[in-house]
Amino acid sequence: MKDPKILFMFLVAVYLLGFYVSYLYGRTKGTFRWVEYGVFCIVPVSSSLALSFIYGVKIIYLFLLSAGIGMFLEYTAGMAYHKTFKERLWTYSLFSLGGYTSWLTLPMWGSMSVALWVLGKAVGL
Repeated sequence: MKDPKILFMFLVAVYLLGFYVSYLYGRTKGTFRWVEYGVFCIVPVSSSLALSFIYGVKIIYLFLLSAGIGMFLEYTAGMAYHKTFKERLWTYSLFSLGGYTSWLTLPMWGSMSVALWVLGKAVGL
């Protein structure tokens, strides 16, 4: 299963399945729940980290580095927009960093970067 196109399609299917299960579980709830967050994160994160068996430890490095960079860029963009236009693009209440980002976004930034890396491999970049 080292063909990047098949791997990318598999990742997309797994991610969508995880998001859908999370949606089904949490659609009736109006507040944050750790179980829902866990369901939302476990599928993309575990599949991203499982790729280290195919591509090696560099996937884990990519995941960790891009999670930090993504969170930093989200914070910077949110703060710059707020300082420039005097309104917020988004707000976070749980584990917030100044209201511009949250520690809870780290797994999603890392998972998305791994998915985009696999997409790059699939299209030949």
